[in-house]
Amino acid sequence: MTYADRKTKTLKSILTNEVKRELSKILLVQPLFDEPMSLHTTIRVGGPADALITVLTLDELRKILSLAKEYKLPVFVLGSGSNIIVRDGGVRGVVVKLQGQLSTITINGTRVNSGAGALLKQLVNMAADNGLGGLEQVVGVPGTVGGAIVSNAGTAKEFISERVLSVSMVREDGEVIELSRDKISFGYRYSNVLEFGKVIISVSLELERASPEHIKRNIERLLEQRRMTQPINIPSAGCIFKNPPNGCAGKLIEMAGLKGFKHGGAQVSPIHANFVVNAGNATAKDVIELTELMRKAVFEKFGIMLEYEVQIMGED
Repeated sequence: MTYADRKTKTLKSILTNEVKRELSKILLVQPLFDEPMSLHTTIRVGGPADALITVLTLDELRKILSLAKEYKLPVFVLGSGSNIIVRDGGVRGVVVKLQGQLSTITINGTRVNSGAGALLKQLVNMAADNGLGGLEQVVGVPGTVGGAIVSNAGTAKEFISERVLSVSMVREDGEVIELSRDKISFGYRYSNVLEFGKVIISVSLELERASPEHIKRNIERLLEQRRMTQPINIPSAGCIFKNPPNGCAGKLIEMAGLKGFKHGGAQVSPIHANFVVNAGNATAKDVIELTELMRKAVFEKFGIMLEYEVQIMGED
């Protein structure tokens, strides 16, 4: 039995034909039903989503949330598909991608307003072209702006939260709210922003003036560091675990003897041990089982239980 066959067997869509018709009426871009999430995640695993939809406007998003509430459908927002592992049984409900008006970027002086669906790469490069620095530490992160706010993307040197002025969100009932920076709690790979609303729609950031040439040199230096130390050309979900206090998850995994270890089609990256890569036809089961082996090995050797940085979602 092929992996595709198994995905078909596990499909248990909760969408009625009526709901599918309503989704098709609301959206400017036709929804994809029973869509393999392996096509939309950076690690290239994951079973089918009942519906994968592309939302281009706030009005569309409000209508989708209203429909989901009426039919009691789960709604999940998918950024760029990084930092996520979708189980082989797929996702019940509606998976939303924000594009169009919800991914636009505007600049006014040193203030930048970005739609949540914009890619971080686009934001960093557009800021650099306009002589605005301060976002270089997120360069190379294959995510969206909304996802970066949820996970507080960045490095030990600087997190994106340090540039945030406000975050706009839409609640489940369609109300749009704006949260000032002081209303949001940020931490290492953490924010509580989703406690206030259902979907981030835009973010306002304060950047700093610098020469475009200086910013771009800094960007290239940081990208080269990533190219040398991370498996950027092989499908992965990004860093699997958060670094423990005063420690490095990748180093602990390496010291536990698992660097390069394979399980099914999944492998602990030989380049950076905190990455699990799809070494060829991996299933989500392969990946998740390997991550649990990694946690167990580190705990047995060092007494440290690693905490997931990636989100694991969907059904087995």
